[in-house]
Amino acid sequence: MTILCYTNFMQQTCRNSWCKQSFEITQDDLDFYDKISPVYGGKKFLIPPPTLCPDCRQQRRLAINEFNLYPATCDLCKKSIISQYPPGTPNIVYCRECWHSDKWDPLAPGREFDFSRGFFEQFAELRLAVPNQALDVQGTLINSDYIHFAGACKNCYLIMHADFCEDCLYGYGFKKNTSCVDGFYNLHCELCYDCIDCHKCYGLVASQDCINCHSGWFLRDCVGCQDCILCVGLREKNYCIENVQLSKEDYEAKKAAIDLASYATYQSKKKRRKELERKHPFKAFQGNNLQNCSGNYLYNCKDARECFDCEDVESAKHCYQLVLAAKDVQDIYQYGTNLQMSYECSIVGENSYHILFSFGCHMSSRDLSYCWYMESCKNCFGCAFMKNSRYCIFNKQYSQEEYERLVPKIIEQMKKIGEWGEFFPLQTSQFGYNLTSAHLSFPLTEQSCKKNGIPWSRYEPSPPTVTKKIPAALLPDNTKDIPDDVLNWAIECEVTKKPFKLTAQELKFYRRLSLPVPRRSWQQRHEDRLHERNPRHLWTRDCMKCGKKMETTYAPERAETVYCEECYLKEVY
Repeated sequence: MTILCYTNFMQQTCRNSWCKQSFEITQDDLDFYDKISPVYGGKKFLIPPPTLCPDCRQQRRLAINEFNLYPATCDLCKKSIISQYPPGTPNIVYCRECWHSDKWDPLAPGREFDFSRGFFEQFAELRLAVPNQALDVQGTLINSDYIHFAGACKNCYLIMHADFCEDCLYGYGFKKNTSCVDGFYNLHCELCYDCIDCHKCYGLVASQDCINCHSGWFLRDCVGCQDCILCVGLREKNYCIENVQLSKEDYEAKKAAIDLASYATYQSKKKRRKELERKHPFKAFQGNNLQNCSGNYLYNCKDARECFDCEDVESAKHCYQLVLAAKDVQDIYQYGTNLQMSYECSIVGENSYHILFSFGCHMSSRDLSYCWYMESCKNCFGCAFMKNSRYCIFNKQYSQEEYERLVPKIIEQMKKIGEWGEFFPLQTSQFGYNLTSAHLSFPLTEQSCKKNGIPWSRYEPSPPTVTKKIPAALLPDNTKDIPDDVLNWAIECEVTKKPFKLTAQELKFYRRLSLPVPRRSWQQRHEDRLHERNPRHLWTRDCMKCGKKMETTYAPERAETVYCEECYLKEVY
């Protein structure tokens, strides 16, 4: 590992064998690590600088299963449930009701720390011994069994990282949506289909980066537009097609001539939108109301550096998908909601404070280190799947004085073998790498995973019970020609060749809005939408209008016309 020291930062090389990228650690970073370093028995235990680059650190935090759901049986009450863990898993899995009940004791699997062995090895064993919650769901759920990392939903199916939604299907990052299908980061929307990053919109189809738009098809980067088709970069417009202003009568006549229920027509219009985008300048980043920020999709943020998909965040770096008053945080993936003074965590928040190197800690938790799924817990180290607990180590109860004496000894042991300051390694993931979100953003081959000791899954779900299987290309082109019996068919995904089924709820939606039946599985459609967005990476390039340097998620070699914010605003307003 090579480190070059400079006045205000040091250059470091990522230790991952498949990476070896150079990255910087600034004096501000070192000050942050010092600020959040925990204190035990009156002594501060300094958090060392990271040994992995920001992307590889994010890769570790993404080694979780956000999308794949499986049939299972609760290991306590024995009822049939849906689980994030595939059949044959060694994990103990409880349904939501049993996990939150008093029928089991999370202290029962507790054990003493073995100083002759590494922390991560022992923690992986503990995690297998404590009952896991089958799905991560919160709030009142009505007819929404197939959702994950979600809460307070009604009549929803396969939506993830979603809250307060109704009649929604196949979505990621949905918040307060109604009757939306196939979307990515759509907030406060209704009757939207195949949309990405659309906020407060109604009746949009195949649109991206739109705000306060109504009744539009194939839009990109439009704000306050209504009754527009194939438009890019418009503001406060009505009755436009391909950015050309029409009368209401001409617009409605041209719209009526577009048979949106035809799959061929739908695909040709999506292709046409891509052609129109090449003539449109894009802003270097998406976001507004920002002060001293860098990244993309940032809203109401201050001092947020290299952050993405964040809202109401202050004093942050390398954070992703954090919302609602997160402050003094670094290297966090998901969710926020008044999360403070925390570092190197995945899916933590909700009035929680000082969470370090942990996953799934929330509901007013504080001072947790190296913990896994904790609710309303305080002062715990190396614990898993606990609630309302305090002063526990490896799920074993201690007095405050015993806790303060033992944790420093464990940290010293972790320091000796290079574990202190590192998040849970990929090698200890509960899921095959190919079934995790990490694989979508940072793909690895099975051979590479095996070489590096990273789990890989060969699990294949049983094929659906159907009357027949049909390749997607043989489906009728138009939805009006799709028979009701399609619900009893398996459609072969045109990309993966894996079979998938339509549900009655989604077929009703396609017919109601005259939309084509998809030819790709819902997992493939999600991946397609993910790659429609720019990568979470910043490059330096010149504004193509004024020439000044700017940071952007558009790589220099890309063909899009990219402007700095000042030039972009002059262009569209």
